[in-house]
Parts: sequence; C-alpha cells; structure tokens
Amino acid sequence: MTARAGVRLLALPPSALADRPVATLEDIDRTLEPDAVWVLGPGREPQAFARARGAFDAPAFHPPLETAGDEPIHRQVVAASDGTELELAVAQRTRALQVSPEAVSSALSDATADVAALVCDDVSTTVRPTALETYLEGAATLASALPVGQVTTVLTGAEPAEYDELWHLEPESGAVRGVDHELRAGVEPLDENCVSVRVRGAGPVEGYGRSRSIAMLTLTPDGIERIETHDVTDFGLEAVTGIGPKTAERLADRGVTTRAELLETPLEMLAALPNVGRDRARKMHDHATVLETGEPRRLTDESLPGAGWSTPPLCLDIETDGLSPTIIWQIGVYDPVTDTYRAFVETDDPSDPASVLEAFCDWLLGMHPNRALLTWNGWRFDYRHLGSFIAKHVPYYVDEWESIPKFDLYLWAVENEHALLPGRTNKLEAVADALGYEDAATGLDGAATAAAYQRFMRTGAALEWDRHEAYCEDDCRALWHVYERLREAPTASASIESASFSSQSDSSDSSAASDRSSASTLESETGDSGTTGRTATRRDASSETDSEQTGLSDF
Repeated sequence: MTARAGVRLLALPPSALADRPVATLEDIDRTLEPDAVWVLGPGREPQAFARARGAFDAPAFHPPLETAGDEPIHRQVVAASDGTELELAVAQRTRALQVSPEAVSSALSDATADVAALVCDDVSTTVRPTALETYLEGAATLASALPVGQVTTVLTGAEPAEYDELWHLEPESGAVRGVDHELRAGVEPLDENCVSVRVRGAGPVEGYGRSRSIAMLTLTPDGIERIETHDVTDFGLEAVTGIGPKTAERLADRGVTTRAELLETPLEMLAALPNVGRDRARKMHDHATVLETGEPRRLTDESLPGAGWSTPPLCLDIETDGLSPTIIWQIGVYDPVTDTYRAFVETDDPSDPASVLEAFCDWLLGMHPNRALLTWNGWRFDYRHLGSFIAKHVPYYVDEWESIPKFDLYLWAVENEHALLPGRTNKLEAVADALGYEDAATGLDGAATAAAYQRFMRTGAALEWDRHEAYCEDDCRALWHVYERLREAPTASASIESASFSSQSDSSDSSAASDRSSASTLESETGDSGTTGRTATRRDASSETDSEQTGLSDF
C-alpha cells in the first residue's frame, strides 16, 4: 500500500471484532498495518479487547478498561515503523476527568509532552429537535478540565468517523460560545479565555452498519491528517466475490478461513455448497487469485475502451460542490501521450459556473479535437454533470461535446464484467493502490474537496489550491495506471492458451520421463530398447493429458 507519513491508529467497534473470524482480523492487520488498535467504548468489552490483542501485532487499548492509578488519564504512546512517536491521553469516561481537572489540563497543555489528542469514548453530541439545536454532552466537564486558550482534539467512538466540529466553550460553565462546522488545518480558539474542543469521530459511519464499519486515523504532530473508513467485509474471505457471511461460515466449518486455503479447495467442493454452483465457484477462485497476487485478471477477449484508437484517450476527472452540484469548480485532464496534466479551476468567483467549462471546452476542442476521453465511473457522475452544465452554461459547445467519444474504464471492467480487479473495493483509489500506484498523499477525498469548496462559496476563505489540484491530478494519473496494468494483463483466451500450453509441457515432461523409465525397464528385462515400448508409453501419457484437460474444463 502507499506509504503515508504519521502514525496509524485503527478504530474498531467491538462488534466488528466479535463477529469476524480471526483470519479476517489478521488480514486487516496485514493490509492496513496499524501502529495501534483502539477498541471503541464506551461500554466495557473485555472479550473484544482480548481478540484484538491476539489478532493484531500492534498494541491495543480499550478506554473503558484503562487504569491510571490515581491519575484521571492514561498515557498511550503510539510508535510508527519509521520511528515517529505520538502520545495520546486516554480517559475511561468524561467523569474520570472530574477526579482532577487540574492534572488533565496540565497534561494536555504541557508542550514537552506533545499529546496529539484526548481519547474519550462517551463524548457525543445530541440533537434536540424541539430547540432545533445540537448539544455537546459533558461540555461542562470538558470546559473545566481542558486547557484554556488552545484547541484540544478529542477522539470519540460515539460519533461517526466523518464528524469533525470545533466547539468553543466558556471555562468552568461549559456554555457554548460558538461551533465551527467546516474546518481547515491550523484552527484556532476564539480567544485566550476560551476552551476550544475539536471533536473528531472515529465510530461507525452510516451505510456500513455498526458491526462492519472500521476507521483508520493517520495522526501527525499537527493533528489528524486523514481518516479512512472501511467495511470489515472488504477483508478476509468475505472480500472475495461470491462469499457472504453464510458462505464464509460454511467454509469455516470445512476448515477454510483464508483466501490461500480457498485456493487449495477443489472447485467441486465449492460448487457443492448451498447456492454456489460451478460458475460462482470458479469466480471465487478467480477473484481470490487476483486478491492474493495483486494482478488484475481479464475475463474476456474484449478490448479495453479506446484500445483501437491510434492515440490514447485523455484521462478526465471533475470536482464539484456536492453530489447534486451547483458548480463544477475543477476539471483535470491527464494526457498519457505527453505525460502532462492540465487543471481548470475556479478560484475567484464561485458564483460563475461558466468560466471553467468555457476554458476547458476551448482547450479540448481547440487543441485536441480528435481525442477521446476516459473516466472512472464517469457515466454516473463526470460525463452526466459535464453534459448538463455545458448545455446550460456554454450551449454553443453542446454539439461538439456530444460528438466526443467517451469511455468509462469502471463500466468496462466492473459493470460489464470484463475484468477482476485486486482492490479491496472497486473505488479507483483502492484499485490503483493495489496495483502499485503511489499517490501524492494529499489526505483528501471527494467529500472533503466538496466540503472545502462549499466553505469557499460561503465565506470566501481560500482553499489550499495546490493540494486540491494535486488530488484531482492523482485521480487522473491513477486512472491511467490502472488502464496500463489492465492492458498488460493477458486476455481470457491468452490465459487459457497459456494454461493449456503449461499443462501440455508438464505432460510432455512427464511423458519423456516415463519413456526413459520404460526404456530402462525394457533394456534391463530384454536387453532391447525397442520402439514398441516407447510408443506405448507415449500413447498412455497422451491419454492421461486428455483426461486431465477434460477434468479442468468442467469448471
């Protein structure tokens, strides 16, 4: 996987630990390589904690079980493989902070300690519909214990991993002076007499289910650099196409708990499982092979989109202000022929959605009128919104835009089932990472870029433009990296021919060895190495080869 600076903290809900085979947890450990494992509270879950300690090489901690003697917080040092170390302050619950608020404040404000964050799993927010307000539970306790005049980051599993808000509190009373909802790096307190608490969620996110969502936090001395969420079913046997919880349980009953063991299992046995059958069994083996080797697999002889063109397509990616956009504020294009990237970005007037579109169309139609375009899942997003926005804001380019050939690599590989990909998911970042693409580690994703531009539209606060351009460029270059790796992969027919040739070669070697053995036997028994014995031996070997190939062709 792509190396990233900082220490990596894996946040796991207890249910994700309790409901999964140890082999799945070990696969998570090998894949994500956490430097520490945080078993979320606020309830005490000693069995889940024990499983984490047994399955992961990294040290694990579980706030409800942490003890610090007479101290209200426990110190947890997290060390990365590159020697980077950061310290977390861990509290069993918010009420533990009340034991000695002065000691907590002193520990968190001590510049020499370099405490990156306070971990406390019962810090949460509550929406009160009748008042149309959101409340920070335990605000008074936090205000009395946290240092004044600085921002303290509090990590909590009680909020989902995308939660990130800065609460400004009155010391002692905890009265809310303000809440910042859209944050940038380098946040500041309101003033020297304010307790500012940046609450960062690490709990399950909506869409995965509470038993399946896990989060990986990348921490640096400057704060939380990145939070990635994963579905626990993206690991272990359930990462294989065709294997759900029930099938995984049936395989486990037969001693199959890893993908390596799955590949050693005869296809006949897999096909005999309930609701599996031959086609699904073969796909299980194929996808397990792809995941284990990290090599994509072409399932058909269908050419890659744009492969027949004399000039490769331009790789395209767009950034908007949301899933239902009011503006396309960035359009990025990578040209694999010249290895150059071009960005069209609206940095001045977010109320003008036409200027970026016009500049992009001027360039594309003027400089590359005969080039095709390539996207990842573009028919669902990029092409759809570009077509709509061009028709609305630069209608004089509609006909030319519609005439441009447009290809979608995701549609070709995934939706049309022409290839199996080695990513834990079929998101571009996951696939490209599995295929060895090294990104720029911007720490951004589509949601983050959309939220940042929304803030720019509201407040005029400039984005880190270079960073956001680098993120879009990463997507374009990653797309071409995946394309090249798929182009290098043999087609289905070539794979079959290669396998057949290998089988025949093995059989020929076996025949030759049998010939020599038979000849030797005949010589010792009759003193003659006559051709009749050798011919018979070759015919037997040929029969064995035919039988073996017929058996393989059943699947």
